[in-house]
Amino acid sequence: MIEGLRDSRWLSRAQIDDADWNARVAADCGGSAGYMHTAYLDAVAPGWGALLFADGALFPIWPRGWGPLRQCRQPWFVQHLAVLPPSSPPSSPPSSPPSSLLSPSSPVSSSPSSLLSPSSTPSLSLSALLSPSSPPSPSPSSLLSPSSPVSSGHHRLSARELAERLTHARLAVLKGASLLEFQVDEPPPFADQVPAGWQVIGRTTYRLPLDPETARASYSGHHRRLIRPMDGLQYVQTNDSGPFLRLYVSQVAGKAGLTAEQIRSLGRLLKSLLGNQHAVLWTLMREQELLCGCVLLRSGDRLVYQLAGSSSASMQMGGMHRLVDHILHRPEYRGLTLDFEGSDLTGLQRFYSGFGARPYTYTRWLLDKRHPILKNVQRI
Repeated sequence: MIEGLRDSRWLSRAQIDDADWNARVAADCGGSAGYMHTAYLDAVAPGWGALLFADGALFPIWPRGWGPLRQCRQPWFVQHLAVLPPSSPPSSPPSSPPSSLLSPSSPVSSSPSSLLSPSSTPSLSLSALLSPSSPPSPSPSSLLSPSSPVSSGHHRLSARELAERLTHARLAVLKGASLLEFQVDEPPPFADQVPAGWQVIGRTTYRLPLDPETARASYSGHHRRLIRPMDGLQYVQTNDSGPFLRLYVSQVAGKAGLTAEQIRSLGRLLKSLLGNQHAVLWTLMREQELLCGCVLLRSGDRLVYQLAGSSSASMQMGGMHRLVDHILHRPEYRGLTLDFEGSDLTGLQRFYSGFGARPYTYTRWLLDKRHPILKNVQRI
C-alpha cells in the first residue's frame, strides 16, 4: 500500500450528500447496499459519519462516547458494511481532499467531534469523487433492483487493507477510540493477513437462491410436513409495522437482550424501510389474529430475512415455516438470493437449512484497546 493512502479526513453526517452517496452505494456495494443507504444508517446509527481516505475511498463510521469510552462500533441491525471504492486509481496520494469536495464555509473535519454535538454544516457533495464518465445518479429505489450494476475498474479495499487504514485513523482522526469494530461480507483471511492487534471472528449466515419452480425440492422432510395445507390462513403484505413490532418486542426482544435504545432504533428502522419501499413486511393472519411476520430487506441482488417474530399459536402450527414457504414461491423474487442473516442458535440453523439454505461465513473485525477494567464490565 502507498503509505499516504492511509491518511483520512472526517466527514460528518451533515457533510454527506445523500444522492451522491446512495448512487455510489447502488453501483458499488452489492449485497451490502441495503445496509449502506443513508436512510438505513440514519435509522440505526444516528450521528454516523464517514472516513474519506486520500484515494477517495469512503467508509461509514459510528463513533460513540467520550474519552476512554469512545468507541467506533458496528451499527445495530447491520449484517455487514462495505467500502465505497475510489472513483479512479490514484497515481500518488493527495495530501488533502480535492478542493471541489469542500463547501467554502465548511472545511472537512479532522476529527469526529462534530458527530457528538449538533452541527449546522452545509451538505457536502461527493460528486467530485465520481469518475467523469459515470452515468447520472440513480434514485434510492435503484437499491431495490436485482440487476443493480457493480462498478468495475476500481481497486476494492480488502478487509485487511481497511483494518490497516482504520488503525492509522484511530489516533489521527478518531480521537484515540478505544475500540474499533466492523463487519464485512468477506470470508476469514489467513492468520498472516490479519494486522497486528486485530481479531477476526467468523460469522455464519445461510443463503438460498430463489426459484419458485424448484423451491420445495430442497426442503427437509420435517419442513415438508409442517407446511401441509391448513384452512383459514391469509398471507398479507403490509406497511403497517405497529402490530408486528409489538409482537416482535413481546416475543423476541427480551430473549435477544435488546435494550430500550435498540428497540427505539428498530422502530425508526421499520418506519424508514417500509416508508421508502426498501423492505417489505409479510404477515400470516388467521381471521384478525397476527400469527407471525417477517421483514425482508432488499439489498442489491439479495432479499435479507432481517426480522421475524411468531406468536405462541404460530409456533405450535409451524406458522413461520408456512410464511417462508409462501415467500419462496413468490414469482417477483425469482433470481434473488435469500439471506437469512444467520444465527448461533442450533434451532434457527436447522430452520434455515431445512429450506435448502447453505452456510456462508462473513467476518467481524475487532481492534480492542480498552483498559482491562472496561473489558471486564463492557460486553462486546
